[in-house]
Amino acid sequence: MKRFTVALAALIVFICASLAFADQPKVTISAGTGPMSGSLNVAEAKGFFKQNGIDAKVNSYKKGKIAFDKYLAGKDTFATCNIVAIVLTDFDISKHKLIAGLSYTDNQTIILARKSAGIEEPADLAGKRIAIPRASTGHFVFWKFMALHGILPKQVDVVFMNKKKIHAAMVNGEVDAMCSHGMPIEKAKKALGNDWVAFQDGNIHRTSIQLISRTDFISQHQDEVRAVLRGALAGEQFVRDHLAESIEIVAKAKKYSVDVLDPLMRHDIDFEIGLPQSLLFSLETVEQWAIENHLVKRTEPRNYLEFIDYRPLEDVNADKVAILR
Repeated sequence: MKRFTVALAALIVFICASLAFADQPKVTISAGTGPMSGSLNVAEAKGFFKQNGIDAKVNSYKKGKIAFDKYLAGKDTFATCNIVAIVLTDFDISKHKLIAGLSYTDNQTIILARKSAGIEEPADLAGKRIAIPRASTGHFVFWKFMALHGILPKQVDVVFMNKKKIHAAMVNGEVDAMCSHGMPIEKAKKALGNDWVAFQDGNIHRTSIQLISRTDFISQHQDEVRAVLRGALAGEQFVRDHLAESIEIVAKAKKYSVDVLDPLMRHDIDFEIGLPQSLLFSLETVEQWAIENHLVKRTEPRNYLEFIDYRPLEDVNADKVAILR
């Protein structure tokens, strides 16, 4: 009888919890296949969103741009997006707000060159063919890297190429170097054996992933927005406390090999939710570059301070907000 009573009590608790979760508001978050939004996958897998009163699902798309476009088309409630994509996408920023940065890295973008092409140091890139995905973080970093090393744009032969094709072009000798990150770099390194040299400069650009939602949704659903942020913060803490398990969760969600993802999450990516002053500086710097290189139609820079809504994160954890306003 005692066992029956305990089992019945457990069943009642389970049913009540299930009913409570069923009544939770539902939202979706768009994300690419990159691991920098991984703390959201962890939060979903470990139930942290539901624990904070929100049924949030992370929708992963093949590319970050596709993910952002899906959000802008109204498919998803929230978007994750890097700074370059925000700047280069033509949308009305008054109708959308950036509410938090999710993660960052200073080591993601790499210029990989073939030593057999006579490249041993940055100056050797002059006169060479370089493959770059156009209007990407790699595009921005490459231009800044060239300027830093005194190489003029006319001194290099830039070949704009789809990210999926650049590693093959590099291996086949169609280009002498490439600027990208993630799997294209890893594939090229593996295929080239020892015939490569890599250049990096973490001071050029801090790659970061932001969380964005619509202005009207934020104003009309403040509790839901705060619940998403609390769940994300719990996911961030879990990554910090249980890294090995988190790597497995993100690898499964993003369809990565654990062996490839492990060093990225351990050494390259900092999962830290916040709104630092450097975020605003990065947005303004990339904006200037985009206008100067005619990558956007506008000639006057956006006011990104008006694009950032610090209030939801400040309500949840004021210590995470450091933007001067």
